[in-house]
Amino acid sequence: MHFEVPKAKTLKEFGGEYLMIVISIATALALEHGVQTLHHSHLAHEAGVKIDAEIQANVQELDEALNHNNDQLKKIQVTREQLLAGIKDKVDNQLLIKQLLTQQHNKLGLSMMSPSLRREAWEVAVASQAVSWMPQQQLERYSAIYANMRDIQSISSSGANNFLDGAGMLNMISDINMGQGDPKTIYRVLSQMISAYESTDGNLQGLRDNLAKSAKETPHS
Repeated sequence: MHFEVPKAKTLKEFGGEYLMIVISIATALALEHGVQTLHHSHLAHEAGVKIDAEIQANVQELDEALNHNNDQLKKIQVTREQLLAGIKDKVDNQLLIKQLLTQQHNKLGLSMMSPSLRREAWEVAVASQAVSWMPQQQLERYSAIYANMRDIQSISSSGANNFLDGAGMLNMISDINMGQGDPKTIYRVLSQMISAYESTDGNLQGLRDNLAKSAKETPHS
């Protein structure tokens, strides 16, 4: 910033010119601060719009996963009920297995869909520091949502919520494909598969509801 040294000859003139310089500097600084504040506010607003769009996209992806998993769960539940009825009626083992394969269209297994859950918009906002210019309440809401997403992904990848014996399921499928297998063992594995679906989908549904609620809380003008 450039300014000229006062050239006044009297103290009064000097004081007046000095005051004008101080006012000019203060005004320039205030304008600069205002421009920066407006710029930061604009960046925070843009980041918020992108983050909310990303959250909404994740809600849609969760809906797709939940619908797929729910359809698969219903098929397994029906198969287990029919198998249990056959076991209680002492139906021949081979006939029971044949009925099971017919019910499952010869494709018995676990078909669980897990959403990828995008977080690029949030990570860009953090890297650019746009989140630091957001209102505190909005920032806390976003932080909680993405922490929730991270926790659910961690649980899913670690299998901590899975009660399924994967090796046992594969052995059961191999036995069935070879025309062998024990209906009681199959029933137990089907029960494990149902628990795996219900546990996973319970977490996904909770996350989906949190994200959907968050997407409604901050309107953008």
